[in-house]
Amino acid sequence: MELGMDGYCCSQIMVILGLEMQGKTNPDLVQAVAGLCNGLFSGETCGIISGAACMLSLFDREAAAGYLIPELVAWFKDAYMPLYGSMRCQDIIGDNLGNRLSRCPEIMSATYEKSLEILAEYGYIDKACAL
Repeated sequence: MELGMDGYCCSQIMVILGLEMQGKTNPDLVQAVAGLCNGLFSGETCGIISGAACMLSLFDREAAAGYLIPELVAWFKDAYMPLYGSMRCQDIIGDNLGNRLSRCPEIMSATYEKSLEILAEYGYIDKACAL
């Protein structure tokens, strides 16, 4: 919530959290990831899942592409497609911008938690230390 209040979007927050887990900062990367905000600023793929994919790639690009990201995406689809019909930001938010305040924080929290579980499962982090 604090990062959102500082003006960062969902995809940027996911990357910032991943960098923080590694004790790093990278303002240029965080700025570049802003391109994923609000479903590529067109309501397309949810910035939470695309930002989380970037976060997982910070740990191991090959593993991220091979199994970390596919596992996270499968979980995301199972969790949210039944509710919203797709992984599109526009479908998740709908025509009510208030949904951004109610749905996005819950989805972001759950996606971050799942990302931590996946990273811990494959030995990239000690989940207890990341929380």
